[in-house]
Amino acid sequence: MADDEEEGEALANIPNHDRPRERMRRLGIGALTDDEVLALVLGSGQTGRSVLALARSVLRRTGGFPGLATMDFARLERMPGVGPATAGRLVAITEIWRRAGASSTWTRLVDTKAVAGVVRPELLHRDSERFLVVVADRAARPLEVVLMRDGGVDETSVQPADVLQAVLTRGGRSFAVAHNHPSGVLDASVADLMLTRRLDQSAATLGLRFLGHILVAGDSWTALPTIGSGTTGSSASGRGRDRSSHGGSRGAA
Repeated sequence: MADDEEEGEALANIPNHDRPRERMRRLGIGALTDDEVLALVLGSGQTGRSVLALARSVLRRTGGFPGLATMDFARLERMPGVGPATAGRLVAITEIWRRAGASSTWTRLVDTKAVAGVVRPELLHRDSERFLVVVADRAARPLEVVLMRDGGVDETSVQPADVLQAVLTRGGRSFAVAHNHPSGVLDASVADLMLTRRLDQSAATLGLRFLGHILVAGDSWTALPTIGSGTTGSSASGRGRDRSSHGGSRGAA
């Protein structure tokens, strides 16, 4: 039998005190292996396969927790032994983690680096192109991150009017936008630059403050230039030097 199809020891044959839930109660969640943590989420195995063996198979197929966190509902649902109910739990848990991690690190959007810090958790390692709007108050404090598009982002699918409506209906007085390139190519297209310019101009007519447009590709990001912008993105690679180009200011994860 293949490794992915191994039955593993049935949970009923494991002493109570060594089962994942009891080990968590006795030692804390940090003492559990990755297999055991995922087994608690899965809840049960399938015919001929224990929940621990199923958890091990899922982690092997997805590349561990980092890979599992990038999986969408459709791909998880098709995975052997998962199904729609479990796939829903997994993507919900991942989303809770993303939202908690993002909101806890939000700071005032004083520059493009601060904007990148808010949007990167939502855009890193995504299989589809996403477009986000960061709604902020008059002091550039983030209020909400709004997902405007998921897949097929271009100048026709994202209109300045839709972005401005998202900001105004949420009580925003300033905002930033961001999108990703799943290809990993950190080069802004002509359409990206045109949309940035239109957003900058449209915001000014309504008395809103446009805080910039961030492009994320791979582990890096760049800030697209706006009218009269002089902001620069900071490299987080440890070299301590900013990198800039005609496409805007850049930063590395």
